[in-house]
Amino acid sequence: MRYLFDHWPEIVERLQSADSVALFLDFDGTLARVRAHPDEAGLNNATRRAITRLARNPRVRICVISGRKADDVRIRTSVPGIRYLGLHGWDGDGRGPLNPETRRALERARQKVTKQVAPIHGVWVEDKGSVFAVHYRGAANGDVGTARDALLATMAPLSTDFRIVANKYAWEVLPRTIGDKGTAVHRELKLFGRPDVPFYIGDDTTDEPAFAALPDGVTIRVGRRTLTRAKYQLRDPAEVRSFLEKLDMELS
Repeated sequence: MRYLFDHWPEIVERLQSADSVALFLDFDGTLARVRAHPDEAGLNNATRRAITRLARNPRVRICVISGRKADDVRIRTSVPGIRYLGLHGWDGDGRGPLNPETRRALERARQKVTKQVAPIHGVWVEDKGSVFAVHYRGAANGDVGTARDALLATMAPLSTDFRIVANKYAWEVLPRTIGDKGTAVHRELKLFGRPDVPFYIGDDTTDEPAFAALPDGVTIRVGRRTLTRAKYQLRDPAEVRSFLEKLDMELS
């Protein structure tokens, strides 16, 4: 994984001959800083301005793919003319609700996990409708292990129909009918056609399937160096903003 700005001439060379660019963006940890509580996250004005300028460029198509619900990330981003997909690509794509049996099983599991982790300081459950998340940011290490054990024990009998995805400071429980971000990227490319230069920027393990979906794209992992399928690295959301500004300059 190479530091992106050290290799910027490579990106510029690809952009010079590009008639179309697709920009796939994660939200938390990529566009916005990770906060102690999800409700506290939001874009700063400079990042919003950079995205807005790119969204007005006819050569650029932008899609934000988040673990949040689509309406939530749309409100927090608040940039017109771009596509918002929530729940790793499931929400916002015109898909219907979960089938009733799956929905009931998910609700029972969520209620059981909520009851088990309620006494644990720093651990709480977020209901996202078709998905639920167990957050543990701020919990002591021993308490994180207790919460993880409770979640795994509850979901083990349901592993045929549900999967657990590890995020930063949270685990998400998703029905297996909900794909991952790589599935969403493939679907978007099939729907709109493959651009000359596709970008994907994300900061977490849930973004790895999307990196893999774009073997010829410009894939960027945000954060410290780690084992990843991404080709490039940026350090934090502030550098993502700088990248968006530089990209806008190159495409203007």
